[in-house]
Amino acid sequence: MSKIFYDHLIILDEVEVEINNLELEQDEKEELHNLIEETLHHRVLSRVLEVLPKQHHEGFLVEFKKRPHDGALIDYINERIDESVEKHVSEEIDKLKQELLKDLKTP
Repeated sequence: MSKIFYDHLIILDEVEVEINNLELEQDEKEELHNLIEETLHHRVLSRVLEVLPKQHHEGFLVEFKKRPHDGALIDYINERIDESVEKHVSEEIDKLKQELLKDLKTP
């Protein structure tokens, strides 16, 4: 996946270890990685839109579409919300990580 403005907040090393421990073919592991990336992306963007006031949704989405990699998007969001977007994104990533670890460790 291409670089996204919140990439520096993603730490899924434990999930990676669990995936590598699975008895799957390489292409199956790649498919699993892709599903995780897509899920993560949707969850993070949903969380951002939850905390960002509705009147700023269109502006954010226009800017995100133009430059999804730009770290200045964090500033754009932070200027319009009470708590830092990094906190919200980190919480969502941690929540997903725990769900994934539970699912991957369950036989």
